Amino acid sequence: MGSEGADKIVHEIVRITDSQVELILQEARKDADEIQGESEKTAQAKKQAILTKGEQLAEREQQRVLADAKMQVKREIFDVKEDLIKKAFGDAETRLKRLADAPEYGNILKKLIVESGVVVGGGPLEVLVRGKDKALLSEEALADLGKEISKTTGKDTALSLSEETITTIGGSIVRSKSGSIEADNTIESRISRLRSELRFKVAEILFGGAS
Repeated sequence: MGSEGADKIVHEIVRITDSQVELILQEARKDADEIQGESEKTAQAKKQAILTKGEQLAEREQQRVLADAKMQVKREIFDVKEDLIKKAFGDAETRLKRLADAPEYGNILKKLIVESGVVVGGGPLEVLVRGKDKALLSEEALADLGKEISKTTGKDTALSLSEETITTIGGSIVRSKSGSIEADNTIESRISRLRSELRFKVAEILFGGAS
């Protein structure tokens, strides 16, 4: 074989080798591109997942902060309402204290005693009042009150003034002689019993609705 023939063989071997190398390189590039594309997708997916999670966390935090703020505002509004309602009750009690020393208090006290006597159911009853109020309840006055109670209950009623006194703004406690039944009609007790109703009415007046 001459040198020219040898050169051709070498050239062919180089050509075939170059072709194979090119094919291998193409495959490698393709695999690399696919791997890079897959990596980019994965990276993008991870990035999006992180962003989404961050957005969700941020939204939850925002909702939490807003919820806390709303709750704080509600608490502050509630506290203000409570203070105003307490003040309203305080003012009412102050006026009632003044009323208990007013000339018309005697008639009010008698009405409270009649109400209590009716609740107890009439019969022989004992009346407890402030020490200073005993002067407002003569035997004649008690007899008249007993008659009023009798008319309502249909039961003969006789009232007697207890030697005991009570500490109160005003009003009375009426109980059966046996002490088994008692009706507390002091001003404090009436306010306490009506507090729920009064709270609603006061809140309605102050705020246009219940607190």
